[in-house]
Amino acid sequence: MRRARMTRWALLAVAALGAAGCLSKPPAEIPEYIGRGPRADEMFYARMVQRSEREPSFDERRQFKDMMDDRVYKYLREHPEMEQQARYSEFRFWRQVSEGSTQGEVRALLDEPLERSIDPARMGAMAKVHWQDLRTKAKEAWLYPLGWILYFDDKGVVAMLRRPQGGFLVAE
Repeated sequence: MRRARMTRWALLAVAALGAAGCLSKPPAEIPEYIGRGPRADEMFYARMVQRSEREPSFDERRQFKDMMDDRVYKYLREHPEMEQQARYSEFRFWRQVSEGSTQGEVRALLDEPLERSIDPARMGAMAKVHWQDLRTKAKEAWLYPLGWILYFDDKGVVAMLRRPQGGFLVAE
């Protein structure tokens, strides 16, 4: 009898904790530092899904690849010093933003951002808990699809954050 009562109380306690967990607010969307930045194809897929709610067709993917080849090679012709940079492979082969990427490199790969900000209050709101680390070095923030936030100083990207969100992700 006593054992049955204890079991009932234990089950009631577990049920109460479960219900309390369901009623609590979801955790705030805290962005996380990401070591590797967004890729050009990832942004292309995300924008296509946002625009037309479908994945790009074979022809659209081929046209995008040809356009990216043209952009990357044009940028490299205009900036031959890029070959000496450590981030050269990420730019040329992976088509991916990395720390140190200049604003021109980011535009060549990802196109224009959804939003740009030089307002410290807005940049802090986007970075949330990471603003303490970034406020002394970040002078501008660019917001891209899929929750990507790129922070720049005078030379290039100093931090890449990504807000957690569900939705469409490009497979490797």
